[in-house]
Amino acid sequence: MFRIYFWQTMLTPHMTALALSLSKAGHEVFYIAETSLSQDRLDLGWEIQDMKNIKIRFVKEFISAKSIILSSPIDSIHICQGLRNNGIISFVQKELKKRRLRQWLIIETLRDYGLLGFLRKMIYRILSFLYDSDIEAILAIGWKTPILLADAGFNPKKIFPFSYFLQSPKDFKLKKKAQNKTFRFIFVGSLVAGKKLDLLIKALYILRKYKFELIVIGGGPYQKILKKQADYLIPNRTFWKGIIKMSEVSKFISESNCLVLPSKHDGWGAVVSESLIAGVPAICSHTCGVSEVVKASNFGGVFQSGNIDELVDKLRAVLEKGPLQENERYRLISWSKKITSKVGADYLIKIINYINGLSKRPIAPWIKN
Repeated sequence: MFRIYFWQTMLTPHMTALALSLSKAGHEVFYIAETSLSQDRLDLGWEIQDMKNIKIRFVKEFISAKSIILSSPIDSIHICQGLRNNGIISFVQKELKKRRLRQWLIIETLRDYGLLGFLRKMIYRILSFLYDSDIEAILAIGWKTPILLADAGFNPKKIFPFSYFLQSPKDFKLKKKAQNKTFRFIFVGSLVAGKKLDLLIKALYILRKYKFELIVIGGGPYQKILKKQADYLIPNRTFWKGIIKMSEVSKFISESNCLVLPSKHDGWGAVVSESLIAGVPAICSHTCGVSEVVKASNFGGVFQSGNIDELVDKLRAVLEKGPLQENERYRLISWSKKITSKVGADYLIKIINYINGLSKRPIAPWIKN
């Protein structure tokens, strides 16, 4: 049994599912955050599941965080969110170093393009020089993250590919879909420039000879502009559902034929994981951290970010193939267990055992041997 502390800026379903699965496996789990869900996340329909058996602490003052650290056993494992722009966790990491406690990091895909990307890589070079010796392991979320961190100077032996592991739907049953000649795409996310819904609408315009519809779930400042664009390019084919609760989003996803996430950048893209777990193929840009998982699923596809021709090709391929057959959906659902929280918890424990010298280095569950 391990005692594991998650240090996060807020409660988030991206991490709480993993914490719950670790607790169910018999480990003592603490989840420490500055706040519960932020208002902007609540406005997006995010929800937190029942957190019983998890010891939750909210800390907004240094002294509260320090008292938790001082009461932590010497063999406890502290998984901290990032190395920069992480609020009170920056203080926590210094205190962990003072006590020589086991400090782990969890880091999302870095935006490495453009001038800001170059500066960001330089910053991480400095951070690796300052902190690498204090860090026992890095859980690198996103297909490119392990490479970028190693290039920045972090010890590759400490870096492990990781994911945001989601819970499997409760009592999930694959319902037989009514035969529908209209192929249904779905987009779930904020209606902002970076999510590139406009690119998807333009790509679907090129494919307008096919029978399809697009469900859009989410809200944001670009909503009016995007609605106007869709009404002009693909009239009467786009259905805007607005912001709905996460627990209701899964129903719309499971009733669709393909989810599309054309983002300019996404640290992971948890909605893609949710789609695959429901047996629905996904198409995403290569700058989404989850793109490696999409490739490994052997359904849907990945296109070069911003490249409309590649996106059109991927969309055309799923349109011409048509909806998955029932046996194909079962196969995708079965494969997607590799990215659920139960498997994620098992993978994390294997990493701990490896670092403790008790087993060989584990391979991320979605990566082919």
